[in-house]
Amino acid sequence: GILLVKGNCIRLPEAGLESFLFDVDRASLNVVRRPLCEIQDDRCFYCDGRISGRADVDHFIPWSRYRDDGLDNLVPAHGKCNNSKRDFLASAHHVEHWVERSRSHDAELTAIARNCGWPRDRDRSTAVARAVYLRLPVSARLWRGPDDFGPVDHPRIRRALAQ
Repeated sequence: GILLVKGNCIRLPEAGLESFLFDVDRASLNVVRRPLCEIQDDRCFYCDGRISGRADVDHFIPWSRYRDDGLDNLVPAHGKCNNSKRDFLASAHHVEHWVERSRSHDAELTAIARNCGWPRDRDRSTAVARAVYLRLPVSARLWRGPDDFGPVDHPRIRRALAQ
């Protein structure tokens, strides 16, 4: 389709036009829930506690900041951790853990993406994280855990996202 915006023509694929005009719906994450838990030995991404029962699947870069259902942006979490984190950005410690998880479980994440027909683009997810985290003001507070926020550690985050 072609869209006219402020006198400019924008050519979008048919599927892209609907997303552009009407927003993007969140996909059901049920198909990837179990495989994501398995690569983390049924442990919460944030607190490392054992998950008994049904895990939540959290968008590491919150959906409200960037609408990305890509596999690298999804992590299993306790309901308490997920509900506490909500749409906050996670601390440098969690960023380091997130980068390491994508690297150390690369083959498993690729297999999950293939087996579940789920999108995965590690470089894109990392680029989004860089764009979000490296522009944070010094005054920003990052989520460390339930009811626990701390300052931005720009050097630590920069090192983690540069790898």
